[in-house]
Amino acid sequence: MLIQSGIVPLDDLVGGLIPGRSYLLSGNAGAGKSVSCLEFLDVALERGEFAALLTHDDPTDVLSSAAFLGIDLHRALVEERFALIRYRPTFVKLAVRAPNMDEVFAELTRAIGPKKPIRLAIDSIVPVLECGRNSGAASIFALIHVLDDLGATALLTYPGDLAGLYNPRLEPLVQRAAGVFHLATRSHGRRDGALEIRKLRYEARSLGPAAFRIQAGAGFVPVHEPGEPPSPDVQRKLLVLNLADPFPGDLLQMLERDHTVVVRTGVSGATSDLVRGEAGALLITVRRDVMRDALQLVRELRRSGSTIPIVVVTPYLVRSSDRTRALRAGADDFLSTNLQPEEFVARVESIAQRGHSESVPDSEPEPPAILQPTADGESYLLLDGAQFRRAVGLHVTGERAPFFTVARAEPGNGDVMALADLALRMSRLASGDLVGFDGRSVLLYLDAARPKDLKAYLGRLHDEWRGAAADDIAVETFGYPAEEEWMRTFVRGEPA
Repeated sequence: MLIQSGIVPLDDLVGGLIPGRSYLLSGNAGAGKSVSCLEFLDVALERGEFAALLTHDDPTDVLSSAAFLGIDLHRALVEERFALIRYRPTFVKLAVRAPNMDEVFAELTRAIGPKKPIRLAIDSIVPVLECGRNSGAASIFALIHVLDDLGATALLTYPGDLAGLYNPRLEPLVQRAAGVFHLATRSHGRRDGALEIRKLRYEARSLGPAAFRIQAGAGFVPVHEPGEPPSPDVQRKLLVLNLADPFPGDLLQMLERDHTVVVRTGVSGATSDLVRGEAGALLITVRRDVMRDALQLVRELRRSGSTIPIVVVTPYLVRSSDRTRALRAGADDFLSTNLQPEEFVARVESIAQRGHSESVPDSEPEPPAILQPTADGESYLLLDGAQFRRAVGLHVTGERAPFFTVARAEPGNGDVMALADLALRMSRLASGDLVGFDGRSVLLYLDAARPKDLKAYLGRLHDEWRGAAADDIAVETFGYPAEEEWMRTFVRGEPA
């Protein structure tokens, strides 16, 4: 059974590593060898396992490099789940003078401590080779003995290219390794490259090479050629980002039957996943109060070049205006969790199977919406009759007059303010709905809705009001543009 290496291009090519075996990774300076070691070790640390790194680098530089990738090594050190060991400057001299190489590597095992690491990275093995100048391959055989004794899955790096720079002292390690890989750099100045297989003792998914880019907060990010579909494993992975309420459990279970579902809460918790874009689709759960933030996230992802298919998900009834706003921001669909579960899952699967999204944010900014006023940026203020009519009038006379409904609701007990407060809580104010009052009536402007679309909304308003006030409501609805003459009379403040 293979285990995840944590190195994205390697996992894409070979599917993972055989546990307990050693692997060699070569590459020139800046190719990503140290990044590979950190991502390789991070898999163990994320699982709460013990890991160790033997390196030339100063510990401060190692911690800084890990932070660049979004890996918290400091916490692992404090919790004693990670051993960071640095070669001594005199390592080679001491090794050359030592009676045998076993004594040299005994110091390494003492530095690791009593716990055996699940994963060990050595970045790089050059000092070990230098020790063997006068002793042939003795230093390599001693290293192999230590690796066998630890039983760890090990990643060993070597500068240069093992294919083009053959070193006979490495031969025992090459023969022992379960895989030999090379990081090839590209010449156009960015942190781009490709991982190549040089040797593998098990079947690879692909002969490669696997192109990648190294990015802050994410490490290795796969680079696909234009039009190249992602792998089936990527298509079967769904990333759920909860910006509001948790994703419904019943739908989650249905999706998990055929997909790997990764759930994150908040944008910060999903940063690495979003940058990598390694998922068949991104599902963003929203409420009305976070709609703007969600659509801004969609725009930023599209403008950054992300082609991951995006589905905005809400527990509310989706109006055509909601879907239009989402599509203009760059989303691929806007779904309500009130859909039949089979239809919901089928639509998500259809979008994930596309591979890459071709959606782009609208180049034109959204027309300014007429929004419910607020006192402090959070709590909403009611519009009086004159303000409400002026707002509706702006919609009627606008260049892009939409369809909408104005409703007048009159509570039987006359408590207009209590009913208006209830309507404020139930309406989509962030999407353009408006609530006001005039005399004995509550006034509702319902954006992109026809009277026949409001059965569910008005039913909930009736039910909530009966539960709160044990009272009934009389409601009239008027649609635009079907009842344009009534609407213009209303806007002028004339009796309708």
